[in-house]
Amino acid sequence: MSFLDKTLTCRECKDLFIWTAGEQQFYKTRALINIPARCPKCRTERKAKLGLPSSAMTEVVCAQCSQATTVPFVPRNGNPVYCSTCLSAVRATVEVTAVTNLAPVASLEVAQSL
Repeated sequence: MSFLDKTLTCRECKDLFIWTAGEQQFYKTRALINIPARCPKCRTERKAKLGLPSSAMTEVVCAQCSQATTVPFVPRNGNPVYCSTCLSAVRATVEVTAVTNLAPVASLEVAQSL
């Protein structure tokens, strides 16, 4: 199913805001059924009024390039933390490795079926 950006009206300030295709996909994967009723600004203000914590950012040093960066979580278990640039490179490497490791398995299955 493909998602398209939708323009919604905020219930509080009546301004228009965009509910992006990526946000819609996030809602779908989390089985969230109610579409957002408030714009991001009003949501943030409402959370502040209710005393809900905003997403905490943690300062860290990238495990690959040693550059200071911030992440929206508290690192645990000694796992490496990367800046966005290095994370993209690491993910690309992992994907290539995963595809490379699958190739022999696929050829083995074909050979066994012969």
